[in-house]
Amino acid sequence: MLHKCANPVCLVPFRKLRQGKLFLVETEPLEGSELRRAHWRGQPSHRIEYYWLCDQCAFALTLSYERGRGVVTLPRPEVSPKKPAAASRAREVAHNASSRTDQSA
Repeated sequence: MLHKCANPVCLVPFRKLRQGKLFLVETEPLEGSELRRAHWRGQPSHRIEYYWLCDQCAFALTLSYERGRGVVTLPRPEVSPKKPAAASRAREVAHNASSRTDQSA
């Protein structure tokens, strides 16, 4: 059951779904009788668990499953969209050209 933020250094308690970010994480594969039961029921062959990050942690972190370590927090990749170098160069050339036109007027 969710009781606090999944970030081990954060103590924010889980209260509402609309605050923070909920993660559905596939963890260790089922084994033995659990695996047979899951196949018989048509369920996934991996354990699926829920984890929650509070708003502040979700802004900077994401969760990942690592075999042998379990669920770990990782820094989020930069969210700003990257533009191709050619697009940046084209904008720079256009800006320089308009500056020259403004100066000659």
